[in-house]
Amino acid sequence: MTEKKKMKALDDDSLEAVAGGAEGVTLTGSGSFMSNTGTSLNIVVNWYAGIDMYGNHGLLINVSATSGNLVAGSLLNGVEVTVNGMSYAASNNPINYMGGGMTTNMLASFTVPNVYGNVSITAVWHFNGTYGGVPIGSIYASGMASV
Repeated sequence: MTEKKKMKALDDDSLEAVAGGAEGVTLTGSGSFMSNTGTSLNIVVNWYAGIDMYGNHGLLINVSATSGNLVAGSLLNGVEVTVNGMSYAASNNPINYMGGGMTTNMLASFTVPNVYGNVSITAVWHFNGTYGGVPIGSIYASGMASV
């Protein structure tokens, strides 16, 4: 019997822990958006905005892949996010999922300090492979956050 992973909404305590976990950090907003490749392989971007006890605003961005069976290696700077024109890159976590059903795997996480207001976010995963017989280069997702 295969184990299936399910996505679930986080409660306020979990969100505050994700948004920094430091004492005095207040979660001020959160949201998500995703790509649309036309296949079952897409990226999901979850963002969490917070403000610390000193008035510093920050943004945590988690980029994950949703898919069925998928094997993908780690790639140096395989995931990039651009926040209001500033780019950040990280190596993606490798994925080795053969569970049969749909699942979500974390690719990379980014902490962006000193942002506030309406923020434009673009994420890209340089997949460079084939999924379900469809060649896919890079997978893009764009959205807005209110920090």
